[in-house]
Amino acid sequence: MFRRLMLAGAIAWGAIASGMAAAPTAQAAPNAPTVRVSDGPVQGFYAQGVAEFLGIPYAAPPVGDLRWRPPAPPEKWTDTRLAIHFGNTCVQNQPGHFAHPSITEDCLYLNVFAPKDYAKTGPHPVLFWIYGGGLTAGESNDYDGSKLAKAGAVVVTINFRVGTLGFFAHPALDAEGHDKGDYGLMDIQQALRWVQANIGKFGGDPKRVTIFGQSGGATAVMANLVSPTAKGLFHSIINESGTHVIVTPLADAEKAGESFAAKAHCTQGAAADVAACLRKLSPAQIVATALPPASYYIQDGTIITQPTYRSFETGQFNQVPIMTGLTADEQAFFLPELQGGPRRPLSATQFNAFVASFGKDHVQDILKAYPLSAYDSPSLADIAVAQGNKACTARNFDQLWSKYVPVYAYQFDDETTPSYLPPASYPTRAFHTSELLYLFPLFRGGQGQAHELTPAQEKLADRMVKYWVNFAGTGNPNGKNAKGEWSRYATADDNVLVIGEDKSTMTKGYGAQTYPHNMKNDCALWDHINTYVY
Repeated sequence: MFRRLMLAGAIAWGAIASGMAAAPTAQAAPNAPTVRVSDGPVQGFYAQGVAEFLGIPYAAPPVGDLRWRPPAPPEKWTDTRLAIHFGNTCVQNQPGHFAHPSITEDCLYLNVFAPKDYAKTGPHPVLFWIYGGGLTAGESNDYDGSKLAKAGAVVVTINFRVGTLGFFAHPALDAEGHDKGDYGLMDIQQALRWVQANIGKFGGDPKRVTIFGQSGGATAVMANLVSPTAKGLFHSIINESGTHVIVTPLADAEKAGESFAAKAHCTQGAAADVAACLRKLSPAQIVATALPPASYYIQDGTIITQPTYRSFETGQFNQVPIMTGLTADEQAFFLPELQGGPRRPLSATQFNAFVASFGKDHVQDILKAYPLSAYDSPSLADIAVAQGNKACTARNFDQLWSKYVPVYAYQFDDETTPSYLPPASYPTRAFHTSELLYLFPLFRGGQGQAHELTPAQEKLADRMVKYWVNFAGTGNPNGKNAKGEWSRYATADDNVLVIGEDKSTMTKGYGAQTYPHNMKNDCALWDHINTYVY
């Protein structure tokens, strides 16, 4: 999203145009907000009714010998550092959803959005955002935290290593004696430690930190939920459209890493020679060589110690309040029309192939529950099938977590949500990422078309922001009125808040819920098909 930076005082605008992450120093602007963090003073600016500090380093650039190592502390500075533009996007080859392509490894920066009077008020709850992109893409630039900050939260957004540079294992690297594999998760936890040390200076409360993320960012949220090394760094979580939690065993990740090294011609000599060869590859070579990730994160033995479902089933996770949910039409985002495939409607053959992907033994049951004839197009039938599967996976999480912690479940269901994506042959309705337009003004998916909200949608945005900030402040989306409209999830009631444009409605029986457009969850079917591995 293009942002107008409304700065007070003299600012080195040439530095902004250069795109360099290392912010210059300049004559202090007397009316600009200035904070001394643990590594040195930073000067931000006032805009959109809040104080913004962009591009603050929370770790050293992970370049050279620091590539594929845990994040190191940043170099300290003494002169005031201008925190007026976002840091670099981490290395990725992203075609257009979630971020811009980048070959810049110097990218471990965070941003703070604080209430305008942060120096006089507070402490405010902290919302720590982790971007989506399947842990292979993403950038903080597209997430404007001003609306959440104006509602009373201090918002932190970060960049962290993704893809091969963020999640990678190889015997030569893993034998070096440092924590291994999950470098992107280590970055997130380093940023959370920065928050614990510094957020009070921005009016934030280090004892009320909520980590929240969407899609791949929600996967990272759940990874931190089960990570022993994240204990005490946050106090509640919000999981937005996160349903993927399968981990890759270290041995499998190392095997994939060896295949990568062979493709990159880094196989000769002792282990130290192989590691040195890998670290000499250019970012462009890494992007060109990268193998598809086997999964999302690695069971390395320290950051992630056991399969995620086992942690959930046994209660061996960081037990904090949880807010969690889906959009009503998740799959509308993922069809080939919008994801780089043929720009034409899904065919019946493609729909049948999708149904067959759940296993040949289940094809007839799925087609009986979701007959193609019940939908206006194969695309809409595909969306319905995928939604039933995801809704029941999310419900399984609700049932597991609620045995140990307070859980507040939702479904975002505003069919009027504007789409930043190209036009499609089918209505996208409440597509994957659609709720982000209501939390982060003018969100546009990295490279899409931003849209202003209508007055009715702005009212919905206000309602959602209130839920999110209330939850960050109290562990309950109702806020201090703990018995408000959103009731805590109970397996017996299977109760989920449906968030619509006009109102929010508490519903029961989510696992058997039916909706307009022949959408239905049918968890009696999906719980038989899905394999929830404990």
